[in-house]
Amino acid sequence: MDVVILGSGTGYPNPQRFPPGLLVYVGEQALLFDAGSGTLHRLLRAGVDVGALGYAFFTHSHSDHCGDLVPMLQALALMRRTQPLHVIASPGFLAYLRAMLDLNPWARPSLYELREVDITNGPFEGPGWVVDAALTGHTQESLAFRVRAEGKTLVYTGDAVAGERLVAFARGADLLIAECSFPDECAEPYHLTPSSAGTLAEEARARHLVLTHFYPPCDRVDVASIAAKVYSGKITVAQDGLALRV
Repeated sequence: MDVVILGSGTGYPNPQRFPPGLLVYVGEQALLFDAGSGTLHRLLRAGVDVGALGYAFFTHSHSDHCGDLVPMLQALALMRRTQPLHVIASPGFLAYLRAMLDLNPWARPSLYELREVDITNGPFEGPGWVVDAALTGHTQESLAFRVRAEGKTLVYTGDAVAGERLVAFARGADLLIAECSFPDECAEPYHLTPSSAGTLAEEARARHLVLTHFYPPCDRVDVASIAAKVYSGKITVAQDGLALRV
């Protein structure tokens, strides 16, 4: 699997960090995880044919994670797309999707089928890959995703609360992409910090930890060094456009 961090930031405007977006390639197939504002542009810059994108996974309905959802659907309509698009998420997110289409009917598919997938019913399988999900506690229906393909495992926490459930879900991941919203001294109850993300990686025995989803205070501290106090594996601090091989 190849991975591209499309956005390593949050909803707080930052010229160096766009809101969350993650691109995972399994062979030639691109899987999109979250789509904060500006994702369409960043997909194009990453060389992705947006009109051919087949699978979009969403962790939750906070706008920094799905701000480009309606623009993406409108773009696909303008492109006169004919192939199905799968939107894979929680029941609450799928209800949000339907509400947004009611408010923005010009983005509603006309020539292609929009296939809603409730991934809380069980793993979703594609050609050569499997994705499953677990609740993270950030909101009532926020999800983390686990991708298994090519003999490797990638876990993306989305926004999350530390706990044994998340540790079990991330167990043995070859690559763990964990949110790290605030430094430890500015910790918020429904987000991870460098220490809690590092502890998650250590207890899950993940092989490589990538920290992402930074509010501006994180750019003023050495988040990797803080996480390294509790995690003995490899640590990478995400930047927009960062490419990784799992």
